[in-house]
Amino acid sequence: MATGGQALNRPTLPAGYRFSPNNDDLIVYYLKRKVLGQQLPADIIPTTDVYASSPNKLPLGGEANEWFFFSTRSKDDDVIELDGGYYAIDPEGSSPDGKETEWMVEEFRVNPEFVPVNNDDRSTQEKIENLVACKISRVQPEPEW
Repeated sequence: MATGGQALNRPTLPAGYRFSPNNDDLIVYYLKRKVLGQQLPADIIPTTDVYASSPNKLPLGGEANEWFFFSTRSKDDDVIELDGGYYAIDPEGSSPDGKETEWMVEEFRVNPEFVPVNNDDRSTQEKIENLVACKISRVQPEPEW
């Protein structure tokens, strides 16, 4: 996996196209296929360690306010502090310093019950356990009055 600061060869879409899968499509057509080593409908989601650095250091291309990555899953289920910022994994997770951030990450995991895997296939079992699709969004925090 590339680190958060490394440049990635981000695939680009033709003019007029926007990659905006719904959550089910992201899991079924991208994450599940990635876990099983199958061909993806489009090679549009880069693989990087999302949690290695702050969101503004990720290779975010385009003008949209959401980006998708394959990454290893968060080991924390609440808040991850990084480089003067943080990721709130759980929407109810509170900020370590009381300040809101403009970044949000949503992790999507494959339900192991719906993935046909041989019990001897440790590699695929590890991918099911550790590989996630992340949707990174930039949102404007509520103004403090």
